[in-house]
Amino acid sequence: MKNSKFGLRAFGLALMAALSLMAFTAVAAQAVNLEDGGKPAKFLVELNAALSVGTTFEANQVGAGTLLVPGRVDILCQKGKVTGTINSETDASAVAEFTECLTWQPVTELGASHTTHIECIVKEPVIAEALVLPKLHESGFFLLFESINLSGKPFAVVTLEGAACPLTKINEVKGSVVAEIDNNDSVEPLILFSHTIQKLFQTSATAGDHLKYGAFEAYVDADAKAKITSPPHIGKKLGIC
Repeated sequence: MKNSKFGLRAFGLALMAALSLMAFTAVAAQAVNLEDGGKPAKFLVELNAALSVGTTFEANQVGAGTLLVPGRVDILCQKGKVTGTINSETDASAVAEFTECLTWQPVTELGASHTTHIECIVKEPVIAEALVLPKLHESGFFLLFESINLSGKPFAVVTLEGAACPLTKINEVKGSVVAEIDNNDSVEPLILFSHTIQKLFQTSATAGDHLKYGAFEAYVDADAKAKITSPPHIGKKLGIC
């Protein structure tokens, strides 16, 4: 009887170990697959027709958006709006404008509230330009935002004013950043930017997979609702496939 109990217990422990290993392997595989940049996708309307070249769209920030420069400064902007144009079924160009921005001491934990304001003025509006590429992965739908100018023109230039500013006064934001589409194929899909999503796509093998604020690693934490703004697709579902 004791041997029987021992055998069942050992079997249970072995099963738990196997399941844990499977879960770990799945997460690791997801990260590796994301690091390859995902698979190219297409912009579609109602998931059955390509968006016409020249179709315009906009995305409006929901709540505050944050540019995080870990250990140095966090820049919170209360308002953000992206406007863009479909160049082809596989890429779009976009311009973002951010206002009502303040600098804060960086938080040490993801999701923590900012409590210490830095007396450093952000010159507004902060304008960013990007090429937007739709990407597919088995875990979801993504958008890759990268420099619209292949010669190395930055996304944006952030200018800070004040003696208390923790970094140089003029800071170029370069590289690329990935966002996840929360509700693909909807009238107003939600675009999610986060430290976690961005890290999944990073790889040292590809130079453009990191966002840089000057010489420092940077991340974006923000949400935005997107929609089509030109006929004949106004009010229709927007997505990638």
